[in-house]
Amino acid sequence: MVYKKYTIPISIFIIFENVNPVLWTSDSFGPNNYILYINQSWFYAINNFFKNDVFFSQSMLLENSAYDNKNNFFKKQIFFLNKLTLYYIYYFFTFKSKIILLQPLESKFGVFKSIDKIFKSAGWLERETGEMFKVSFSSKVDIRRLLLDYSKKENPLTKEYPVEGFNDVFYSFFDDQVIYNTSTNVEL
Repeated sequence: MVYKKYTIPISIFIIFENVNPVLWTSDSFGPNNYILYINQSWFYAINNFFKNDVFFSQSMLLENSAYDNKNNFFKKQIFFLNKLTLYYIYYFFTFKSKIILLQPLESKFGVFKSIDKIFKSAGWLERETGEMFKVSFSSKVDIRRLLLDYSKKENPLTKEYPVEGFNDVFYSFFDDQVIYNTSTNVEL
């Protein structure tokens, strides 16, 4: 007997049997939240399944971003082995549950296939992820930048991005002008 909790039908586990994902579920996330760690080559097919299956067709892409794993202490865990891990969060209205797809950005693939033709909300989300984490998406509909200038080559949310700038800029009330000082790094 199931109450106050919806279960995912067995069809998703039959479909995912070939994918061989790692599945986590926890009450600390909430009763109907699942985390799937899948291979990058299966990602586009699983999104097609989420959009076209009868049970999963009432779905919505909520969030897309990445996690930079460089210089991480937890290198022995499965999803910290690669430099970037992308995650997509979906909400399924039929089951009243969330599924989080984690996939590593493997270097042998080079680019990641965009899903903005499947989920329309992925257009803006993937543009922001590509801009902030230097992830290249293939077959995107719109490739314009959202937040940064086109002349900027750096990616602010990666761990290679410098924390301090090259100049300290401030307004001096005594001199009544903007002053640029070259910043110096002090190691403690």
